[in-house]
Parts: sequence; structure tokens; C-alpha cells
Amino acid sequence: MSSESSAATPARSPVFVASVIATGVLAVGLVIVAALYFQATTELAATKAELAKEVARAAELKTDLNSARTELQSLAAQSTKLKSEMEAKEQVLAEEKSRAESATTALEREKARPPAVPVRVEFRRSGMGRGLVGIFSNYSSKQLPVVIALHNPTTGLRKQLSIQIAPGSRAELGHLEGWQFASGDQVAIGSAGHEALRVTVP
Repeated sequence: MSSESSAATPARSPVFVASVIATGVLAVGLVIVAALYFQATTELAATKAELAKEVARAAELKTDLNSARTELQSLAAQSTKLKSEMEAKEQVLAEEKSRAESATTALEREKARPPAVPVRVEFRRSGMGRGLVGIFSNYSSKQLPVVIALHNPTTGLRKQLSIQIAPGSRAELGHLEGWQFASGDQVAIGSAGHEALRVTVP
């Protein structure tokens, strides 16, 4: 009976054992490969996430750079505008200064000029029918010695007369005094300490 039982139990062949071992090794290998794949996938996902962060950070930096560039351009434009305004104001100030200096110079020159001869000149027709008579009125409060230079541009005649005019009074010059006034005659009236008065007979 015992010999029959031993014969009934099949013996495990080396091929079967090797097959089992190979299957186990393959299963372990698959587990290791799956673990490595999972780890690689996880690391790749983390790398992608980090890369996405870097890309977002780069985009943010680019936006900041564009904003800074735009602001810099705006500041440059404002600086140019301010510079132009300053130059315009400086030019206006220079012109105002020049005008003020000119006005001051003119005022000083006016102050330095002697007063005009206080004589008013009028003309009337001669009662004798010989040209015009000149009327020279002294409207000052002082005796006024004057020199009257006469010139007729048409004939070229010239004459100089010296007269005294009492304050508030007048003197008349005409044919009897040696000069027959005519239209266009040039008359210059001078007196010491005064600026000459020039008149053209109308």
C-alpha cells in the first residue's frame, strides 16, 4: 500500500520549479517597474508644476518689465515736456528782463535828457500879404533867450535869429524881422539847458 501511495504522488520537475521562480521574479520586477514608473511620473508632475511656476513667474516678470518700461517712457515724456516748459519760461523771463532793461535804459535816457524848449509855435498870415508870420510863445515863468535857425528847403536860404521872450509872453517874426515864412520851412528853436524844438511850417 505505501509503495502505491508514493507512486501516486507526482514528482515536481525542475522545469516546474524554475517556472515558479521565474514567475515570482517577473512579478517582483513588474512591481519594481510599476514603483519606478509611479515615482518617475510623480517627479515629472512635480517638475511640470515647478516649470509652470517658473513660466508664470517669468510672465509676471515680463509684465512688470513692460510696466516699468511704459512708466519710464511716460517719465521721459514728462521730463521732455517739463524741459520744454522750463525753456519756454526761461525765454519769456529773458524777454521780460530784456524789456525791463530797455525800459530802464529809456527811462534813464529820458531823465538825462534836458527839458524841451518851453516855446509853443504858431503861424498866421502876414497882414502885409507877404507870407506867414511865426508866433513864438514862452509858456515858462522865466525870461527865455532863444536862437531860431530857419531853413527854406526850396530856395536853400538859411537864417539865424536870436531873441528874448518874456515869461508868459510871445514874440512874432515875419517879413519885417527878416524872414518871410512859407509852407515847408524848417524851424529849429534852441535855448541853453533845453532840448531843441524842431517845427516844419504847415
